[in-house]
Amino acid sequence: MQKILTAAEMRRDDEAKIQSGTPSRVLMERAAEAVLQILQKEFDTRRVLVLCGSGNNGGDGFALARMLRESGSAVSVCYPGKTLPDGHPDPAAMSEECARQYTLLPDDVSVTVSPLLEGITAVVDALLGIGLSRPVEGAYAAAIEAVNAASLPVLAVDIPSGVHTDTGAILGTAIRATKTVAIAAKKRGHLLYPGAMLCGEVEIVEIGIPVGEAAAHVLEKSDLSALPSRPRRAHKGTFGRVLIVGGSVGMAGAAYLAGKAAYRAGCGIVELLAPEENRIIHQIQLPEAVLTCYTEATAVEALRDAMRRATAVAIGMGLGQGALAAALTEIALQECAVPLLVDADALNLIAASSALTAALYRRSAPTVITPHLGEMSRLLGFSIPKITGNLIGTASTFSKAAGVVTVLKDAHTVISDSVNHYLNVLGNSGMATGGSGDVLAGIITSLLAQGATPLCAASLGVLLHARAGDAAAEMQTARSIMASDLIQGLCHVFE
Repeated sequence: MQKILTAAEMRRDDEAKIQSGTPSRVLMERAAEAVLQILQKEFDTRRVLVLCGSGNNGGDGFALARMLRESGSAVSVCYPGKTLPDGHPDPAAMSEECARQYTLLPDDVSVTVSPLLEGITAVVDALLGIGLSRPVEGAYAAAIEAVNAASLPVLAVDIPSGVHTDTGAILGTAIRATKTVAIAAKKRGHLLYPGAMLCGEVEIVEIGIPVGEAAAHVLEKSDLSALPSRPRRAHKGTFGRVLIVGGSVGMAGAAYLAGKAAYRAGCGIVELLAPEENRIIHQIQLPEAVLTCYTEATAVEALRDAMRRATAVAIGMGLGQGALAAALTEIALQECAVPLLVDADALNLIAASSALTAALYRRSAPTVITPHLGEMSRLLGFSIPKITGNLIGTASTFSKAAGVVTVLKDAHTVISDSVNHYLNVLGNSGMATGGSGDVLAGIITSLLAQGATPLCAASLGVLLHARAGDAAAEMQTARSIMASDLIQGLCHVFE
């Protein structure tokens, strides 16, 4: 897995390198040289406009403008910061290194407050960098909007100006980059929406800054090496028994998809706890499963008995939101002594009931919740924009408060136990289809039953689900994927 840094973590690593004896100006020169190489290789550098701010990101820009001019490009600079009475930039309003790089700028490089875009072949964004924490306003916002309106190729230095480094939120307005050069490591804002849509291709460049510990990581295909082992000498009990509690009348497909996905993900036995009306459906659809059917009168005791047999339990997929569904959810939260995954209708029932919320918070056995944005909005009482504005922070906060592992589902899904955060960026738009979440629930529960820790099961389950989606898109097309195709995709992933 790959580390993704916050602004504070990047500043920590930068400062550590400086304290070890490498001056800040040397790191700035290295950064500018690295950006120059990519710019000259991939962009038309006949006439380049460099947007420079007053901080160290702007210093990178001034250094790059000098190097571009020395290499023969026509260069101009837009500096929308504080100016002197004569209209020139005020070095006293700049960071020390930015001011130093400004003074080294060749005399024939013009500097203006507003961007002059006529004839420009490429733009470099070095306005604001990773330290931005408030909305972009004034001349800075005007410069960004002018560049966006011109639809020119843009190379962003470290992160597009206006994108929040830690959350991916847009702070007022933001540059739309064709490509972003990430210094030393990717930042969270490169991968979290909506900022991720503005970064273009992101390329990491090394400038000699060792990357330290990070709270967040991006999941990679190679991480599947951590899947639970498969001993050669084994029987069906070796790989755990999954109990699926879901699929109300008319919603049998949700339980079927979760159960079949659990089998395909490697568990030894799947038991479906289902209404009596779904008996024939399940016997035909998934004959491999152990089937326990209930009536309204027998449901609670049937659940208690089934939980005693289970290694891991999933509840909520197509369960419904009536009184019986609420009673089953309450029993699962209060009495399930093995790892429990809570999804879909069970989450909505919890959100609507203070008693069920309290039961979730009181659980001592391992628990994984898998809300999409709407379900998390109901659980927390937050608006969806507030959640998407801080996806990792939201998942982390809920995990800490409830003592659970949270899988917060979005185009890029976050998995958090409040200390460790994992981000999945694989998968495709075809996975936005009914039943996809049921498949994910089955995969994660299967891994729980096979002995994976809740955090490991959740993160690897999300990764397996995404890779299965990509495999399904290759077999079909992203546009035509159905949830059952994801289960078939699992087989290709394990191949």
